Amino acid sequence: MQINSIRQQYIFRGIIQGVGFRPTVYRCAVTLGLTGFVLNQRSEVMAEIEGKKDALLKFPGLLKKMLPKAALIEKTTVQDVPSTGDTNFRIMRSQATTYNFPPIPPDLAICPECREELLDASNRRYLYPFITCTQCGPRYSIVEDTPFDRETTSMIDFPQCPDCLKEYTDPMDRRFHSQTNSCRKCGPQLRLQTVHREDIPEDPLIRTIRALQEGKIIAIQGIGGFHLAAVPENQETMVRLRRDKERERKPFAVMLAGLTEAEKLCRIDEEDFTLLNSFISPIMIFPLCSDAPAYLKQVSHTGTLGIMLPYTPLHLLLFHHPEIEISYRSLIMTSGNLKGEPIVTEPDEAFKKLEDIADLFLYHNRRIIFRTDDSVIRTGQKGGKVLLRRSRGYVPRLITLKSPVDRIALGVGGDLKSSPALARKQDIYLAPYLGDLEDPLTRRDFEYQISKILSLFNVQPEVLIYDLHPLYHSTRWAQKSSIEHKIGVQHHHAHLLSVMAEHQLVEAIGLAFDGTGYGSDGTMWGGEFLYASRSGFKRLGCYIPFPLPGGEAAIKHPIRITLALLAGIVPEDELKAVISSRSTLEPMDIETLLDMIKKKVNSPISSSAGRIFDAAAALLGLVEMVSYEGEGPIRMEGIALRAFSADPSPAGEKTAERLFSLIPPAGSSEPFYLDIRPVLRHLAFNYRPEDTAALSFLFHRVMAESALEGARILRKMTGLNDLALSGGVFQNILLRELLLPALKREGFQVYTNTSIPPGDGGIAIGQVYFKPDKE
Repeated sequence: MQINSIRQQYIFRGIIQGVGFRPTVYRCAVTLGLTGFVLNQRSEVMAEIEGKKDALLKFPGLLKKMLPKAALIEKTTVQDVPSTGDTNFRIMRSQATTYNFPPIPPDLAICPECREELLDASNRRYLYPFITCTQCGPRYSIVEDTPFDRETTSMIDFPQCPDCLKEYTDPMDRRFHSQTNSCRKCGPQLRLQTVHREDIPEDPLIRTIRALQEGKIIAIQGIGGFHLAAVPENQETMVRLRRDKERERKPFAVMLAGLTEAEKLCRIDEEDFTLLNSFISPIMIFPLCSDAPAYLKQVSHTGTLGIMLPYTPLHLLLFHHPEIEISYRSLIMTSGNLKGEPIVTEPDEAFKKLEDIADLFLYHNRRIIFRTDDSVIRTGQKGGKVLLRRSRGYVPRLITLKSPVDRIALGVGGDLKSSPALARKQDIYLAPYLGDLEDPLTRRDFEYQISKILSLFNVQPEVLIYDLHPLYHSTRWAQKSSIEHKIGVQHHHAHLLSVMAEHQLVEAIGLAFDGTGYGSDGTMWGGEFLYASRSGFKRLGCYIPFPLPGGEAAIKHPIRITLALLAGIVPEDELKAVISSRSTLEPMDIETLLDMIKKKVNSPISSSAGRIFDAAAALLGLVEMVSYEGEGPIRMEGIALRAFSADPSPAGEKTAERLFSLIPPAGSSEPFYLDIRPVLRHLAFNYRPEDTAALSFLFHRVMAESALEGARILRKMTGLNDLALSGGVFQNILLRELLLPALKREGFQVYTNTSIPPGDGGIAIGQVYFKPDKE
């Protein structure tokens, strides 16, 4: 025992398992001459350190300096414990605890050290496509149980060779206790096969690179599933990929060789470069440079481009393999799936599903336990970053509340962009993006993911929360569940609650703008001005309701929505002329639709801001038949951004002709209406093809002005200044750039979704944050 020694116990919580945290604690303690131990527990890391007082005082500061980039300490508790007289410091075997949720690290992009070793001909892992260390590699996607140790992941299939085991057990080695440690002798292996499962007798990577350069489409298995890869400059390949994947116009994401290529194609600032090149390594959507290559029009028709950098050693070798000359600097990397289905994870499934799309299959023998797509982010300046899809790199990071939820709660979300959430005490786990539950395979995956999550975290929900839409598959699943206690939460209330959960708010006023959500009056809401608390909400206002002639058909053919919105304010003959000039509708079709509207036949009522955007895009000739969700508004925003760059003043700063109006409440229990039809009439009668950008921008500005006016009314009615913004419409960067600065200038405390998507991928967070007054 050291003379005058003191012993302290540390409990760490956060992203601290599978990221080299215990080895860092070890090295920190040894550097300071301290003794004791460190170990993983199911939900935390516990360390006991012993030594002289001055060394113990230095420990927290030095640990902070030595902390791995991928690690995140969210909470630390320290207490004095009796000295034991330890003579060394050691890493002990993991134990189990019963804290809220076990912290599992997200999958991590390849680190600079592994990148250097990968391309170093003198290194024993030279060109090994599964090189990892404590700072990079698969984590969440391979975990079967907790705590995160090799035997609780799919790496249990690969016993370490003597060389790897030596690194694993050496406290001063970078791979000390690296649970994914392996090499060519003992680790996962690559295999390249034809669609008929015939082996290609050649180096798999070199042959894949050659095939890509020949115009082939390759199914490539990555960390969380398969990609379909192709060279975007090859026009014939792009036509075939779009045809066979049934992706007529939806933009593809592109993986680029490096930051230099990214800078040539897109307008990117330094902060965005950092995130693009981080361990998260998401797809990021940027405006295209004006001199971007013409072939990118085959990739994206929106004026923007989704790009990512190589985040696995395999990806890196596809661009930088030193043993073959590589002509391409970019690759299409799109999810390996059939239209509407989940991303494929297993080779057998890939051969069945992708045989009519891919020419070759490059895959490995490391099992994927949890499928993960690439996360997607949009960036703005004044409007901030928007997380569109939360998956690889983010999942399974927890959202922590100040005040705990009363019971273990499972929120099943909605049917679009399904992502269930599980809440226990102060912590909320949000599942990765699964897809749309209209697809039977996605529904099956939804059920599988829920069962795996409950098993992984060893919990059983006490309450189940679902959306009020009676036809949602998630709602029907919840209602049939054996979990006895169930609660329905209105869709737009859940949107605002998701923001309130992130920012620890108990009440707020809010704007919930999206495409569709079932309202408490049985109509389709989506342009809502609400008061919200954790236990309830009140609809204080909305955009003026309008019919959707043909229901779903109007969403597919948004010129029908244009017709419905203008029908009450434009003379019928003039309206028919406008609609005929912007669509392929025959006069008889227009007559039929007008008759449906007048007689209220198959014309459900909506107040959706998203549908208003659809109508404007159709009116400007940007979309006639929608091929993917949000197609018209996305194109309109991309075009409008050109005009915005010339006039970036926020809403309210320049007051032009007021192209919307306010309709006060008809009674004390009725909402106020914002009538946006005047701007649509303006677009109808002032349209010229050469003015499309200016008119697109005008529409965005008027929508921002109307939202600002609605927020002012909410504040006046409630006295509240905390304003939450959520819903899929707030994925629109231009709307945010115009609206958020204007709100802040008028003194609003504005809150948006920051770590979860504002669209339906985040509503399960709001569901589990709901707290009923009485039960």
